[in-house]
Amino acid sequence: MSQGGNMRGDRSLSRRGFLRFCAMAAGGTLLAACAPAQPQIVKETVEVTVKETVPVTVKETVQVQVTTVPKGKVVVEWWWLWGGVNGTEGLKAMSEAFNAQSDSIAVKSLVPAGDINEKYTTAIAGGNPPDLAVGVWTAFSELAARGGLMPLDEWLSASTVIQKDDFFPGLFEASTWMGKIYGVQCAECGPRQGLMYNVDLVKGAGLDPNKPPQTWEEVYDWHQSITKLDKAGNVVVLGLDPLDAMGGRTPSADTDILWMDSFGAKWWDQPNLSFTFDQEAVIRTFTTIKKFYDSVGVTKMEGYRSSYGTWTASPQASFPAGVEGMILDGYWSPPWMKTNGPKVNFTATWAPTSEERKGKKYQNVGGHQGNIPKGAKHPEEAFKLLEFLTTDEAATINWDKTGFLSARKSWVQKNTDRIIKDVPQEEFFLRSMFEADEMWPSPLCPIVGFVGSEWNKAVSNVNYGKRTPEEAAKDLQAAVTAEMDKQRPGFIK
Repeated sequence: MSQGGNMRGDRSLSRRGFLRFCAMAAGGTLLAACAPAQPQIVKETVEVTVKETVPVTVKETVQVQVTTVPKGKVVVEWWWLWGGVNGTEGLKAMSEAFNAQSDSIAVKSLVPAGDINEKYTTAIAGGNPPDLAVGVWTAFSELAARGGLMPLDEWLSASTVIQKDDFFPGLFEASTWMGKIYGVQCAECGPRQGLMYNVDLVKGAGLDPNKPPQTWEEVYDWHQSITKLDKAGNVVVLGLDPLDAMGGRTPSADTDILWMDSFGAKWWDQPNLSFTFDQEAVIRTFTTIKKFYDSVGVTKMEGYRSSYGTWTASPQASFPAGVEGMILDGYWSPPWMKTNGPKVNFTATWAPTSEERKGKKYQNVGGHQGNIPKGAKHPEEAFKLLEFLTTDEAATINWDKTGFLSARKSWVQKNTDRIIKDVPQEEFFLRSMFEADEMWPSPLCPIVGFVGSEWNKAVSNVNYGKRTPEEAAKDLQAAVTAEMDKQRPGFIK
């Protein structure tokens, strides 16, 4: 999930930003130290462009939460992605809880205005980064590969707080570059993949809500039965937009590509720094997505999307508005639906698979890593804060204030009953983390932003008939391979 609980759009870190980072790193400025800013409270209004199906520019007020620092305490600066009321309340509460239990450290926490990925990279390159950052979903992968982050292995080996076995499978793999760990999931974390469906729309289409579809073909059949068009062929009710929410999410440090997981296929080989997009699973993915779009017409889908947003973070989004029968989404969606779609009767089940994998239960438990940048003024103290953010106390605050789950199995198990009591539809997502046959990691790829852009381009070219699925898969493979060859010399071993 992204800032304020909204969709990510195309806010990936630019290649120019990383070239600037590399140039400054070569000049030795990464390790420069500057005096920490004085404690203060700042409010500023910024314009942020969030890309759903169409660009929307909104104004966002960002409040910097700063605690008065008692004399003699070390000040740790902590950057956090999520703004809005819930995000800032969670940040403030966790900061206060940490400060209350620490005799030697005081945290100064803030939500940077604008793109945290770009700002974080610039701060590291300029020698004035925060001590800890959480939520840099694109920058994390690329900075880890380029030596912009500090490896945490020695601290983790000595820690009595962070127990790797208590974290869900795949999380530490998603934080590992060439055998070293550069982050620990400590904030928003949980199952990314599920199929949510509107029970009333399903019943109205003559379908049995107690027998949900398991494969893409079965989902398509439901899609056709649920979809309603007016006399002009415009979409009134849509069965499924395969690119809505997690169906359209590109990979990052906190999530994998749902479509690839559904076909049981890997797309990235870290040890060899190579890609495998020129494979049958990608061709079938592009073919399947186009099939859904062709069923109503790509221009009619555009018209539908001009009226309704994506994801479930707004009452004007199609699923909360009750005009989309199914959506591919993650655990954050049921709590959002309480606010944005309270009248929608919905439930959730396993995400679909290919026909030959029918019945396979797969999940991707992803999360946002806390990481310590090169040039941090107080790395030892920052790791103490990182440890605290993984504790039961911090996890409970985080869920109560923001609705974010913990990365730790024991906390989820202890809190399952109270979570389900509050949000019954969360039961599937909580259960899926323990019952999945396959737990897919979020691959740490150093050009993940570029990969996402090229993936979106390939999907669009197929949907609009500019390229065949086979041609688009080859285009994608060629583009990401060429980009990797350009950037390969800058990656650390």
